[in-house]
Amino acid sequence: MPPHACTHATNRWLGPVLAALLASACGAGSVDDGELFALQFEARVGAEPFVCGRTFDGLGASASSLTPSDFRLYVHDVHLIGLGGELVAVTLEDDGKWQRSGVALLDFEDRSGPCANGTTDTNRVVRGRAPAGDYRGVQFTLGVPFALNHADASTADSPLNLSAMFWGWNAGYKFLRIDAASPALPGYRIHLGSTGCEGSGSQRVSQCRHPNRAQVTLERFDVREDVIVADLAELLAGVDLDTFSEGTAQGCMSDANDPDCTRIYENLGLVPGVVTGEGDESSTTQRFFRRR
Repeated sequence: MPPHACTHATNRWLGPVLAALLASACGAGSVDDGELFALQFEARVGAEPFVCGRTFDGLGASASSLTPSDFRLYVHDVHLIGLGGELVAVTLEDDGKWQRSGVALLDFEDRSGPCANGTTDTNRVVRGRAPAGDYRGVQFTLGVPFALNHADASTADSPLNLSAMFWGWNAGYKFLRIDAASPALPGYRIHLGSTGCEGSGSQRVSQCRHPNRAQVTLERFDVREDVIVADLAELLAGVDLDTFSEGTAQGCMSDANDPDCTRIYENLGLVPGVVTGEGDESSTTQRFFRRR
């Protein structure tokens, strides 16, 4: 419809009903839905791509070998960074499988080999809309927001319906799940999630002493070309893969008092043992994510 039709059509000429329809037609398409961005992710172990069941050598403080059997994580609160440093929110698309309510699941395992606890489908992209423009970086949070974290996974919509990514109503979801085996620790696990959560029975969880949501910022990142790498080798930098503390699980189950979690928390940009509110706990430089 030509612009003058919207300018000059009035109730006097067309009547109230037709005028309302015309106004609706003139407004259609005038709202800018923004540009669709597809942020690409990739799982790597140092210089090598992550592959289920492949043994990777020279990892951690002890230069040990590790054979992974799961690699999944949730992200939310995605922003692009403008040229002036301003944060521009990305509205994630609800696709019915990998993204819903502003949360996205990234799934790097394919259920092959020892990854039998996973799914055959994989997802390495986060899609959402933001105003078209020039950007210099990206920011996102590793985890599930508090408002969604303490729901019932058995009745939740995908991607929050996976029992393998859920601890329980009180603790909520596993924000990051990495399962693996080293020669000395065949049951090595890194399961990141909130701990110290208050609430029992039918009482709604009101807070968690350790939210463990890591905010990640990548500067000098081309949002249309670069790839966000989740590097298992960097996550395990300085971590002893040959021993574990007495009375704890092999690896790290997000216990703030587990010394085996200390270096992993640091590599995620988290400060272990710090009691906070329901915001993010990030306050150190993370090294798990990088750009490529």
